Amino acid sequence: MLSLDGKVVLITGASSGIGRASAELMASLGAKVVLNYLHNEQGVHEAQDRIKANGGTALVIRADVTKKAEVDRMVAEALEAFGAIHVLVNNAGAAIKRSPFMEITEELWDQTYDLNVKSILLCSQAVLKDMLARGSGKIINVSSVAARIGGGGESVHYASAKGAVSTMTVGMSREFAAKGIIVNGVAPGVIETPFQEKYSTKERLDRIIPTIPLKRSGTSEEIAQSIAFLASDASNYILGEIITVSGGR
Repeated sequence: MLSLDGKVVLITGASSGIGRASAELMASLGAKVVLNYLHNEQGVHEAQDRIKANGGTALVIRADVTKKAEVDRMVAEALEAFGAIHVLVNNAGAAIKRSPFMEITEELWDQTYDLNVKSILLCSQAVLKDMLARGSGKIINVSSVAARIGGGGESVHYASAKGAVSTMTVGMSREFAAKGIIVNGVAPGVIETPFQEKYSTKERLDRIIPTIPLKRSGTSEEIAQSIAFLASDASNYILGEIITVSGGR
């Protein structure tokens, strides 16, 4: 069984979906978890309450991960509470909205890259200061199969942002490996989350599901299992990988 005993894990976008499932799973494996959120206060506190009810430890911190000052404050609060951050899960991300390529505005492009890419830069830089001082740590970036297939329609902006996430993951892994930092990523496929409910119609999903070799969508808990594996010592010789969890899509 995987163990995260003694680990402190910071998860961005932890109020629902993959982030929340990861937080609850890793807390059950012994980690102290820091739950970041921006808008979904009810969801993040439900996650915190569930973790505490099961005997775990969870700290909630509201912060906009696209703003350096807020990221720095969040990390400082986490360090003050727990003394270290051993694992960072860069999960926050969204397509903002679907748009045909010719209708993608500069504002939409910038918002998409700020949330999906800039957030990883800011959060990683802030947490790496602690990790580098200790000479160890793990960073897990959540990409998407969209990075490989160009998006599922009217989402080139999101797909290209996730492509940047995958590239950053490999580049970061090479730069920091010799300093004791292990960086990997996870690329989810079609997953049953509020993300899909918001950005995909039933008709769209009905077209996509039959193209998946396993003939079903995945769950947040299935992605969380891969994230927890990468956070654990069981993955210590894996570096710069993007693990695709997509039912074969």
